Amino acid sequence: MKLLLHILVCLTLSSCMMNYPLTTFYVKNNTDKTIRFKASVIKYSSMGQFEMTLPFTVLPKDSVLARRANFKKDILPNQWFTQFIIFPVDSIVLNNPNSSENWIKSTDTKGKLIYTFSIAK
Repeated sequence: MKLLLHILVCLTLSSCMMNYPLTTFYVKNNTDKTIRFKASVIKYSSMGQFEMTLPFTVLPKDSVLARRANFKKDILPNQWFTQFIIFPVDSIVLNNPNSSENWIKSTDTKGKLIYTFSIAK
């Protein structure tokens, strides 16, 4: 009976992981100036859900890991945050992070999903 219970728990957990693959979100700065932004996400804990906002600094010609989490396969990449505010920089035209077309989809060598957002046009 215990063996059957363990098998059922393992199958349930593995099926949940299939529906929510690990997804990584990078923000790329393709300019010659440092760009700052802040992003807010919903986090879940034993006390309930809460919004967490973090500031980021992206150096010129560099990128930062903005988030890595398990998401449904059909979620749009711009839905991983509740707010995404890019602080303006002189003479740089910024892309809209709220548009899913600005998030480029790719995979790593292990087949894990990656989305990359380029800050500037």
